[in-house]
Amino acid sequence: MSLSAYGRLPVPRLTPDLLSLVKTGEVFSLGVDFQEGMLTPGAAMKSYSIAPHLRHGDESTIDPGTAAAETIRMSIHVGTHIDALCHIGEKQDGAGNPAADGEPRLYNGAGKTVAARDCVNSAGQTHMSIEKMPPIVKRGVLLDVAAYKNVEMLPPAYSIGADDIRGAMEMQSSVIGEGAAVLVRTGTYALLRDGDPVYRDAQAGLNLEAAQCLVAQGMTLVGADNMAVEAMPPMDHSVHRFTLVHSGITHVENLNLDELAAAGCYEFLLIIAPLKLTGATGSWVNPLAIA
Repeated sequence: MSLSAYGRLPVPRLTPDLLSLVKTGEVFSLGVDFQEGMLTPGAAMKSYSIAPHLRHGDESTIDPGTAAAETIRMSIHVGTHIDALCHIGEKQDGAGNPAADGEPRLYNGAGKTVAARDCVNSAGQTHMSIEKMPPIVKRGVLLDVAAYKNVEMLPPAYSIGADDIRGAMEMQSSVIGEGAAVLVRTGTYALLRDGDPVYRDAQAGLNLEAAQCLVAQGMTLVGADNMAVEAMPPMDHSVHRFTLVHSGITHVENLNLDELAAAGCYEFLLIIAPLKLTGATGSWVNPLAIA
């Protein structure tokens, strides 16, 4: 199957400009470790669990060889993952305005939406599901907002505004530019690692103004070292609605950006390959930043 664009994600191509981002060849893994019982966005999401179902020494058809295997169970939106554009919708009235009593609608191209009820069947999502997302090969920009605020970790529920974005960019001498992937560091990865529920219940992250500021500068993919990219509370998913539903820009969530930040690596080649999970609203990923 040939690759095609997906929202604001273009058909991937490794260009000389992208290759020029690689200076030292150092590779950073931005994924988190999946752990039994790790934090999830809420009770509706199933946490990571693993159960061996074949052990070395069990009866085998490959004697004298042996084998081991396991079953893993968890929701898509657990651990480091990327959202498909069908993950979040927005209730809208007949004029396309947000309305609590409106009909849920999904992104369907620039300025267009489609009724969510028409986009699902017993096999999952049928519109903009994750198997349609191409591999991602992009220029990445790290914005270390925690460092800009001179703290190890942003306070619980801290709302990163446009001034914080501009301040971090100035501190780092960073430029976003058309087509960039922006990864925002809040410093809160340690809370996920330690299982602290503050990571879920009082998330430091972008507010709507900050997201709009980044999109205006050319951002076409956003990620963060928190559970939702945006600050929570409030729980209205205003950033998700603006990026996914209105802009065709997806999220990478639960990143580990600490090593990248410690190395002072603010610009890099970013590679993400979503799994081809037919009908799914996202995919687990282990993004790579190559400096």
